[in-house]
Amino acid sequence: MFIIELMFYEKVYVAVYLKVSAEGVMKPAAIEWADGTLYKINRILDERNAPPEHTGGVLTRRYSIIINGKVRVVYFEKHSGRWFVEKAV
Repeated sequence: MFIIELMFYEKVYVAVYLKVSAEGVMKPAAIEWADGTLYKINRILDERNAPPEHTGGVLTRRYSIIINGKVRVVYFEKHSGRWFVEKAV
């Protein structure tokens, strides 16, 4: 017998500090949670146009990043200009 555990996710909008090059290319440099906690992005592993993995919806710019040695994903929602992460609830 198999037990299937369903996980649900929600979008959590976050503040993102950007590094903008002289050519106008923007890259996330840090993420700030609503409580003010700031997480520096150590490295961007991958960047591409892709929908959110769990919450679906509109096309986003997906960034696979490293924060404190852990791989995380942050999304840029093109239609609203907002950044979010997917959080398990």
